[in-house]
Amino acid sequence: MARIDKLTKLIAVFDQFYSAIGLLGDSVAKQLAGNWVSVRNRYVSPEGAPRSAFAAGMEQGLRETPMLLRSMRPEARKVAADALAAAITAHYPGFLAKDAARLEKIKARGFIRSENEFYLVRHHVDVLEGELGREAELARLYELVGRFEARGE
Repeated sequence: MARIDKLTKLIAVFDQFYSAIGLLGDSVAKQLAGNWVSVRNRYVSPEGAPRSAFAAGMEQGLRETPMLLRSMRPEARKVAADALAAAITAHYPGFLAKDAARLEKIKARGFIRSENEFYLVRHHVDVLEGELGREAELARLYELVGRFEARGE
């Protein structure tokens, strides 16, 4: 069986995710889905750089996607966060494992070092909010986020 490269996995993640949120009755979600449609072919047929460079950029974009969800209505944000997790699980589960390990390191360290770590923790908060029995973990994550935001970065 042929090995699927990272760029192909990421395109599949974004295709599934943006198809799902495009169906939400949220103007921000529809705009984000439309933006993906307008740039998708640049990634499917990349020119000017190696596929790995495009994949690295898309992977960073995937990490920053939760930040984009913050401008959605709260009920749509939860559905979108779930859609993002489902798309990643379906097409690029290694990404989730890597981010889960990063999240554990942040929690063990007790503070957020960078904006990328902030977005990782913030996305995890969005996923956990509203889940019963997760209050203690959410409180810890809120504390991490709050301390990072208080630094003024």
